[in-house]
Amino acid sequence: MLTGIVDILNWLAAGVMIPLMMLPLASFAGSRRAAAIAEIALVLGVAGAWFLFAKLAVEIDPPKATAVQFCAAMIGLVVLAAAIASAGARSIAAALSAPLEAIVRRTGHLALYLVMLMALVQFSAVILRYVFGLNFIAMQESVTYMHGAVFLLAGGYALLTDDHVRVDIFYRDASPRSKAMIDLAGTYLFLFPFCLVALWAAGPYVANSWAVREGSMEQSGIKGVFLLKTLIPIYLTLLACAGFVIAARSVAAIKSRSV
Repeated sequence: MLTGIVDILNWLAAGVMIPLMMLPLASFAGSRRAAAIAEIALVLGVAGAWFLFAKLAVEIDPPKATAVQFCAAMIGLVVLAAAIASAGARSIAAALSAPLEAIVRRTGHLALYLVMLMALVQFSAVILRYVFGLNFIAMQESVTYMHGAVFLLAGGYALLTDDHVRVDIFYRDASPRSKAMIDLAGTYLFLFPFCLVALWAAGPYVANSWAVREGSMEQSGIKGVFLLKTLIPIYLTLLACAGFVIAARSVAAIKSRSV
């Protein structure tokens, strides 16, 4: 089971995230055929660099692909390239942006309800403890669970709505085209590499937790730490989806102003 979970997370990153991430960048190619070739070159280049990084890294083992997995990945890449050659990378990126944005936004709205529920549970725990002298470990731990879930589920939403902390030096007074270029550079130089490496590194961490069904160290605590840790790859996936939407918007803004 441990190996299976790690493989799923690794191939989610390698087989789905990398082609998806490179799609907006391929939109800069002049023609649809050039965009398809650029997509293949970018995916193979990034995948090769990523595998080399994992090979050289001390704590990360590169995934071992079976012949079926390798063929499936190559077929998927060829199908994506054919779709790009037919419809265009920019059109496909725009079509994918809407559902991905909807997923990120709805997950962020779910986190809002968790905040209200967390406040209610914390308020109840304080009243029970200091007024009635009752203390429930599971109730206290549930606040920690919800607090962690809020941050992990709302991370992509905060990035998408520009509500995250931004070190604003040049961005505030920059032109819309310059802002798009900064967003695009930040997405590809910092956000996407972080998502890929963190997702890869999180595989064994989450799998080990699932293997032992990790729970609370307290006897009456919540026996679901492994479920809380499962939110880590979900958080990284949502963050990558938000990055894809931002990258697609940035490319559209840059190309529209360069026409």
